Amino acid sequence: MRSLLFHGPEQPPERRFTVEQVAIPEPGRGEVRIRVARVGLCGSDLHGYTGESGRRVAGMVMGHEASGWIDALGEGVSGPPPGTHVTFNPALPCDGACGHAIESRCELLEVVGVTPHIAGAFADYLTIGARRVVPIPDLTPEQGAVIEPMAVGLHAANQLGAKPEDRVLVVGGGMIGQVTAHAIRSLGVGEIVISEPHPRRREIAEAAGFPTLHPDGVQAEAPFDRAMDAVAISATVGAALDAVPKGGVVCIVGLGMPQVTVPLFSVVVGERIVVGSYCYSDATFIETAQRLTDGSLDPATLIGPTVGMEDFPQAFEDLATGAISEVKVLMTTDRAPA
Repeated sequence: MRSLLFHGPEQPPERRFTVEQVAIPEPGRGEVRIRVARVGLCGSDLHGYTGESGRRVAGMVMGHEASGWIDALGEGVSGPPPGTHVTFNPALPCDGACGHAIESRCELLEVVGVTPHIAGAFADYLTIGARRVVPIPDLTPEQGAVIEPMAVGLHAANQLGAKPEDRVLVVGGGMIGQVTAHAIRSLGVGEIVISEPHPRRREIAEAAGFPTLHPDGVQAEAPFDRAMDAVAISATVGAALDAVPKGGVVCIVGLGMPQVTVPLFSVVVGERIVVGSYCYSDATFIETAQRLTDGSLDPATLIGPTVGMEDFPQAFEDLATGAISEVKVLMTTDRAPA
């Protein structure tokens, strides 16, 4: 099979990825093999590609937002049967030994395509524990591939805790910012504004019914009751804090940089509340799949171009250089169920 191997951000762009021919993996006990259909290019993948975050390393296979079809069952697995259209929850918590309350807070959490030794979905096939698989018979491969980021958004919306009467600012109109806005709206909040510098991303947000602002115009529209930072660099954390009044809430769901500078005076003197959001619980992941199926979450406006594996490295470079500003680019393997 083909596998897209990452060689590290220190390599020139034309050599950061290579398409390799490797053996098709065999599912172990309790695992299934998935014939990959579509995979999303995540913002965290992009930051690893550029070296901004240090969260991707040479020698790994990325890819944690995916859909496909069950291809083979390992020992001890009775279903779902081969040919079933599925996605998978890539977050792999421990067995509970660490005492985590919800899966995303596991001290030993690993993530498919993010933890270096766990091969991701930038390949024709992958294997994963059957318990992480979620059947999605009524969704398209494209919809299935965006369940994971939409689950991130739904968890973040719950962490923010906005009420229907609140005005909410979402800082950043990339995929996570926009899916978070969709999720906040689905929870009954009426006024959600997205701040984003790129015209194309503002256009995408407006097509989904969200008012937008250039970051330079946020202060003129402040205060907002709550704010969501879906970028998380020093400038955006500061902008989110400045946009809410004393006692306001800021949720940080972005991971743009491993360390940021926080205006502590704003937090302490203003008694502003800062809360983090990472991944999602298993229940939230399943709920997200259900919401896409019943139409209460609709990613149609967010899904951009779909490109083949051989062309996917160029999509990384185009996003990194700003040649394109799409919210979600998908990779296709051009495979169909067996």
